[in-house]
Amino acid sequence: MAVNESRIEAARRRLRIARYSIGAVAAAAFALFGFAVRDAHPATHDSGSQATTSDVFSEDSTLQDDSSFGFDGGGSIGSADSSSAPSVQSGGS
Repeated sequence: MAVNESRIEAARRRLRIARYSIGAVAAAAFALFGFAVRDAHPATHDSGSQATTSDVFSEDSTLQDDSSFGFDGGGSIGSADSSSAPSVQSGGS
C-alpha cells in the first residue's frame, strides 16, 4: 500500500479487484457448466446401436402388417353394405 493512498482509495481498489475476480470465476463456472451439459446430452454421444432409415421402415412395415388400420384407404368405419345411406339420429329436446 502506498503512503499517500487513503483508506477509501484502498477499499475501492480491493473492491475493484474482487469484482473482476468474481466475474472471472463466474465466467469460468458458466463455461464449465455449459461443457458439462453438452457432454451429458444424449444427442452428443456416439452409440453403436443407432437406427438407420431402413431399420425404421422395416419396423413400421412389421407393425402395420399386424394391424388393420392404415392411412392408405383400406379401412372402413360403418356397415359392410356401402350402398345403404347412413341413418342420422338426433336427440330432440
